[in-house]
Amino acid sequence: MLDFAQGYQAYQNTSVNVKASGADIHSLVLMLFDGFLDELARVEGHIQAKRFDKKAAGVEKLLKILGGLDASLDQEKGGEVAANMHNLYQHCGHSIVRASMKNNVAELEHVREVMTNLQQGWQGLLNKA
Repeated sequence: MLDFAQGYQAYQNTSVNVKASGADIHSLVLMLFDGFLDELARVEGHIQAKRFDKKAAGVEKLLKILGGLDASLDQEKGGEVAANMHNLYQHCGHSIVRASMKNNVAELEHVREVMTNLQQGWQGLLNKA
């Protein structure tokens, strides 16, 4: 029998799959940003509650999402903008690992700021499209 957490996770996975199946690239990137920021909040809570096993799983998810965002960059056509975004994703990844190693929630605030700003930029692109 599924417990609540497993059921909720199954619901989330289904919901994300349905949204992703009909989304364009801008919408998919925004979904990654949304997922990233949600998971970042969970990781902060896990650090504060000293649930280090869940923190580790959350950090792994964050790094995978950053990898997905980075893989979505078109380095050939994106030029300097793509290179700068790549560097920001790398910086955020390093900051997350540092914060995780120190169990320091304060170090994650900069990551939240960077990713929120990038998310807002993508949202602006989607609104113009």
